[in-house]
Amino acid sequence: MDKSELKSLACQLLDRDQVKIIASGEKLLRMPELSYKENRTAGFAVEHLEGLGLKVKKGLAITGFRADAATGRPGPTLGILGELDGLIVPNHAFADPATHAAHACGHHAAFNAMLHAAAYLTAPEVLQHLSGTLAFVGTPSEECQDQPYIASLVRQGKLEFFGGKSQMIAEGVFDDIDLAMMLHAGSANFTPSGFNGFVMKRLIFKGRSAHAGACPERGINAISMMRCAMAMIDAQRDTFRDEDHVRIHGYIPEGGEAVNVVPDNTVFTLQVRAGSPEAIEDASAKVDRCVRAAAIAFGGESEVQNIFGFMPLVPYSDFDALHEENVRLVAPDAPFTRGIYRPSSTDMGDVSMIRPSLHAYFRGFEGSAHTDTFLAADKKAAYVDSVKYLVLNTIDLLYGDAEKGLRIASLPTPMSKQEYIKAMHSFSSVKKFSNQ
Repeated sequence: MDKSELKSLACQLLDRDQVKIIASGEKLLRMPELSYKENRTAGFAVEHLEGLGLKVKKGLAITGFRADAATGRPGPTLGILGELDGLIVPNHAFADPATHAAHACGHHAAFNAMLHAAAYLTAPEVLQHLSGTLAFVGTPSEECQDQPYIASLVRQGKLEFFGGKSQMIAEGVFDDIDLAMMLHAGSANFTPSGFNGFVMKRLIFKGRSAHAGACPERGINAISMMRCAMAMIDAQRDTFRDEDHVRIHGYIPEGGEAVNVVPDNTVFTLQVRAGSPEAIEDASAKVDRCVRAAAIAFGGESEVQNIFGFMPLVPYSDFDALHEENVRLVAPDAPFTRGIYRPSSTDMGDVSMIRPSLHAYFRGFEGSAHTDTFLAADKKAAYVDSVKYLVLNTIDLLYGDAEKGLRIASLPTPMSKQEYIKAMHSFSSVKKFSNQ
């Protein structure tokens, strides 16, 4: 069977099975879980993959897994990824009433696509036409929700990084994977020209308490220090280059406990995003200077805890072009766009730093991501077409002697694994400043 016949057959079989595929996606929608707690979702996937006759390696990055299917012929190892976790959106129609977790980013649909792609691609009549190895990888904690819980896992030595893919890279899961791809739910079909990376920062301001009415002059107001730092950070904005896509935003989890006491401790959690590791480092250093200056100005103390980060996503145009051809084959009447920059972040960026990668969006959803309005509106596009894209991409990459897969796998990447780990460790640091 030639490649075009194999791709045509794939689409026919997936259309035939669309009721089953949609039902599976809707079931995953109703079992949202938070980072490193995705036990039901992982169990659902493991049962599915083991039912296909695959041996599943479990417990990777706590709840992650990997199942390989070898063709028996030489070629690249293609990682097909799916994200396990949801995020906290209490008012979502399918939020868990206890945890408030919801699939308000559509991970369930893309994860479902990976599972059903495995079902088709591992069938003997398909696998016999491919070369290399398929690696189906379930990745936890892309959203990094419930950060205190994740931090506790790091303190216990169970994790090195907050992000699931970062942790899997550190554990060696991607060492023998030559190229990787995953999909993400959205309202349109497109491939981005890049994503921002980021560093998370916990800014602590320490002053001195005093009676706010009787003798405020004896205190050092930690909120005033924080407000001063925030103003100076805002004033830095015109020093950022447009092409670096810098974003700085955060919230205040701790800001004093009584109205009549000068607050002696406040915490400002901040995310610094940018489009390259160098731009992240530059923006982060400017934030640190502002935090130090606030401590000096008020005679107090401040501390910067750099908690974790993700790397920017690097696009691979040959991979994007291959995906575009298959999207146009499946959905010729739907618009497809390339070159949209995403100032948000994904830990698929970390994978793209060390392996040629594809992170593509598929249509079928309505509403705004990360809100209670984000739901599948066109279930065939959301649940069935997404499977087709993974299957058709895989056939193009690994058909015959896997010429296309080998070519894309040979593309240069920005970092080696060792360079990546070193850069990620540089994200984690603690700096303390006083009024000296």
